[in-house]
Amino acid sequence: MARSVIIKDLANSTVDTMTALKRAKVLFAELGNDDLLEWVSYEIAGYPADANLPDYRKVRGRLVGSYIKGSMASHMKWTMPDNIQEALLSVYFREGVGALRQLAESSKEDGQLGKTIDADFFPVIATYNNDPYMYITSANVLIGPQLIQDVFSTVESRLLDALIVLEKEFGNLDELDIDISA
Repeated sequence: MARSVIIKDLANSTVDTMTALKRAKVLFAELGNDDLLEWVSYEIAGYPADANLPDYRKVRGRLVGSYIKGSMASHMKWTMPDNIQEALLSVYFREGVGALRQLAESSKEDGQLGKTIDADFFPVIATYNNDPYMYITSANVLIGPQLIQDVFSTVESRLLDALIVLEKEFGNLDELDIDISA
């Protein structure tokens, strides 16, 4: 069986992620698949705060910052409970793929990607470092830009999987796809 154009375009990387998602949205709406339609809509426009965020959009960064060590101890001892570490070091990507693409591009310029830790949390970090005299002046959670690329790879892979399943069920999807030949 000949593959649908949308599948070939996505598999060959001849179409960008956003365009593939928009074309898939038209297909999913035509086929009445509400679950896939919701997923693709969230990937295009971003995930609202009340929506469940897929695991591939949750990453763990590393804590960096500036501080003045209060005690004579020469090293930092991390004793923070796992659940607080998870909350502190987790970075969530709720943005749509277009905004993520811009974020990835801008991170190439300055090399910084992540989140800023609110100053209200500095005493908690100092407390769990077992140094009540530590003074933190800044703290950020940094991630590597490759983690955003992982999000794109996962979205494209899941989209391709969904399209292949639909093609097996309904046959060639070209009739339902947007005509891009014009």
